[in-house]
Formats: sequence, C-alpha cells, structure tokens
Amino acid sequence: MKDDKMKIMCKWCNVSIHCHVVSEEISDHHGSYGIDSIKMAKIKIHKHYKGKNYCKGSDRTITTPLDKINDNKVHYN
Repeated sequence: MKDDKMKIMCKWCNVSIHCHVVSEEISDHHGSYGIDSIKMAKIKIHKHYKGKNYCKGSDRTITTPLDKINDNKVHYN
C-alpha cells in the first residue's frame, strides 16, 4: 500500500489534485478464463475548489484496480 500522496485528474474541473490510498480489498471479477481475484484500492480524493465553491469531485472515495495505481494509469470517472 502506498502511503505517499499521488495526483489524479478530476473529471469535473480538469485539474490535477492530491489523493491517497485509504484501503485495499480483494474483488472477484468474471474474466475470460473464469473468476479472477483482483486487488482493488480505495482512493480518497482531497477537497479542492472550482472557482469560488467546492468542486463536485472533491472529498470523494473511488475504487480502482491496484495494478493501475502502480502503473500510474488511474482514470477518475
């Protein structure tokens, strides 16, 4: 698990913002070879502004595959 902060692009304001991994869990996925177990990471996105108000995407928690975090291929949508 990574303890340091990462950056991710917010889809509402198109700004690179700070986030960090909160927890990891194992999820079952139905792949082409049957059921696969994939490690998923919950990412906490910090509060940020869009203009004068908070952005819609601020202070959210998203779930993404852990291997995409290691490859820096996280897409927030």
